[in-house]
Amino acid sequence: MNEFPFVASSLEERHPISMSNGVLQNVTQRSVFELIRDIRDPEHPYTLEQLGVVSREGVSIGCIGPDGIAPNVGLPIRCVKVVFKPTIPHCSMAAVIGLCIKTHVSRHVRNHFVQVHIVDGGHINFRALNKQLDDKDRVLAATENEVLLDLMEKCLPAI
Repeated sequence: MNEFPFVASSLEERHPISMSNGVLQNVTQRSVFELIRDIRDPEHPYTLEQLGVVSREGVSIGCIGPDGIAPNVGLPIRCVKVVFKPTIPHCSMAAVIGLCIKTHVSRHVRNHFVQVHIVDGGHINFRALNKQLDDKDRVLAATENEVLLDLMEKCLPAI
């Protein structure tokens, strides 16, 4: 645990987002950042934005097109990718933070593949944690764990 994390004194300007029945209407870098900026850190009374864990620059929107290997079923696939940086390289809550981001974006963004990764070198186990965050079965199992789900719900902002 980072006992004395750096807390940003100034934050990005807020921008309104359009939601309908809990679904983000215009999926852009800025609107996805607005969704995740107020997720709370599981160990500290601050948001991920205040701690510098997430930034607008870490959000990207794109498409996955046919590559000649995968079958062409409904391609291209729209994709939201969020890259975050834990406050310390040995953060014990990095996987929980990644799950919070992935769960929150998945709940409010439709028709997009959601990928959440730790920035390269941002954690001593970033490759293994990224692999876990990409494994849909592990993510589903984690969100069915009541203790973990309770912790995540405390971190996720109301929309």
